Amino acid sequence: MATKKSKKNIYFFILLTIIGCVIACSSIITNDYLKLVIVMVSLCVGLFGIMKSLSNPSSGEDPKEK
Repeated sequence: MATKKSKKNIYFFILLTIIGCVIACSSIITNDYLKLVIVMVSLCVGLFGIMKSLSNPSSGEDPKEK
């Protein structure tokens, strides 16, 4: 049940990270400081989301209970 939602979340965060990399390497945004802020926010949120979703245990059991 929780694995489907976490897979959707991880795909969203991977897409957000890729979008941040594309914006960083392209000239879509001409203002360098605005580009820096947008790229840093998208990369930080994307990487934080990926790490958080990968750190959740996939099974419903708590390892401390064993």
